[in-house]
Amino acid sequence: MDKGSLDGLDIAVAHWHVNAWGGAEYLVTKLADSVNVDTVYTLGEPDPDHTNPYGEIEFYDVTPSLDYSIVRRLQQQAGRLWEYAQWEDVDWRDFGNPDVLITSGATTRAIITPDDTLHINYCHSPPRWFYDLYHDRKDGLMGQLARPLIRYLRMRDITIDSRVDHYFVNSPIIERRLWKFYKRESEVLYPPLNLERYRNDGDDRFFLHLGRLDEEKGVPAVVKAFESLDEQLVMAGGEGDIDESVRKRIDRAATIDYRGFVDDEEKYNLLARCTAVVFNGRNEDFGIVPVEANASGKFVLARDEGFPSVFVEDGVNGYLHDGTANGIQSVVEAYEFRNDIDKPFLSEFTESTFRNRLKNHLIEWNTSFRERI
Repeated sequence: MDKGSLDGLDIAVAHWHVNAWGGAEYLVTKLADSVNVDTVYTLGEPDPDHTNPYGEIEFYDVTPSLDYSIVRRLQQQAGRLWEYAQWEDVDWRDFGNPDVLITSGATTRAIITPDDTLHINYCHSPPRWFYDLYHDRKDGLMGQLARPLIRYLRMRDITIDSRVDHYFVNSPIIERRLWKFYKRESEVLYPPLNLERYRNDGDDRFFLHLGRLDEEKGVPAVVKAFESLDEQLVMAGGEGDIDESVRKRIDRAATIDYRGFVDDEEKYNLLARCTAVVFNGRNEDFGIVPVEANASGKFVLARDEGFPSVFVEDGVNGYLHDGTANGIQSVVEAYEFRNDIDKPFLSEFTESTFRNRLKNHLIEWNTSFRERI
């Protein structure tokens, strides 16, 4: 193999179970496509009825290769609980003998590869309910009863870490979290965007919220803020887990227009015409919406936590707020919003940057690995 090329390098990609088509599935589809792989191995058939909306990559269920596969399918009904054990029991020799295995997600790290296979993991985040959110999710009877299980799974998670040779992460936030909990170095590889699909059609005097109606997205505070503002808010995203009372307030508010889930074309259209984008996710690992806002030339008004806290620079590409209704109102009322952000500002998030960094690190890590074995 040419040391400056991926030609001749046998690469396989594995991704933990697909519960819904979301950001992680978008990322692994782009990753597989970038290394000329047309199949991603996963546990279980993808639950969504429709096919992969992000590309032509096929997701292939490895469950039939496991012994007692009927039992394994029953275990999969418990969500992530049995995934460490199931991935550990996959004999990778049944699926070829790759030079490099790229895994996506926390549980796929449990795979035991042949000793001449380089194992690289794309970490979306260490399991948050094991680590940084442990104290937020241990209250109540179910939280108390789950503690021994979570402690066991945390030890399991730490034990498998040495099976990974190198890590990619999706943002500086996960880079920090990975070092904190695993003491491992990593390389930031941002999920890619096709910037050419985003445009700026001016300002039709409405603010935009993109995303599911979830508590974790800070939706109640956004709703409360715009109920008493003399500004229009368009909300686009699927139904989520917010309280029914908040959902009814959205319907009643004269200043809020809820569109439900919208397709990509409508999303690009809303981004192109809005005044600015409101983003209130709690301690987001990455969060593509602030990047999409800027790709459309618009400011993002983002909660001062997680990825937005390192991405947004006040007055340059948006403004930060504290996540409360009052904080959101203050930002909306205090500032005028530019809508002329240059796309070169977003060069870190282009598809070409993603492919080039992925390729360069794969070549570097594989060369070093081959010299040691």
